[in-house]
Amino acid sequence: MSTLTANPVQTAGTLTGPSDRLVYAIVGFDGSASSLRALDAAAWLLNDRPGGMEIVYVAHLPAMAAASRTGEASDDVLQSFDDNTRDLSEKVRAHLQASHLRGAAHRWHFQRRNGAIADNLIAAADEKRSERGPDAAVILIVGRSEHGYHHDLGSVPSALERHVHYPVIIIP
Repeated sequence: MSTLTANPVQTAGTLTGPSDRLVYAIVGFDGSASSLRALDAAAWLLNDRPGGMEIVYVAHLPAMAAASRTGEASDDVLQSFDDNTRDLSEKVRAHLQASHLRGAAHRWHFQRRNGAIADNLIAAADEKRSERGPDAAVILIVGRSEHGYHHDLGSVPSALERHVHYPVIIIP
């Protein structure tokens, strides 16, 4: 079902420590089917647990770099990122409202970041750890790439798996 890469090794769907330990899931979200499954996994994992979800849409850097060649193209791309951010945030809200889960599954925040996806997800996790303290559990949850070429060229899940500071759950 799902793959968990962590240090130390954990079983998917389990967390070490007391059940009242604060848990924060950093969820990579782009509106794809796999990112919706990652959102579901995070909501299920946090059901009836204290903590919350930070849902992160990263506007990918190559699109921004290509658009920066002309001011007009850059403005158009930034506007499309803003529009996409609103659409994705609404999609998350509607999806979670329909989930019938309790607890941290309904404590969430949506944000957009610009740049490299894996780096921004890690930065969001670092910020959450800094904000909530070392006793809070921070977990990265992402969907597996739906594009076959990412498996050959490298993908966000692969980049996160190499990062050992946080448990990483990769949802197929």
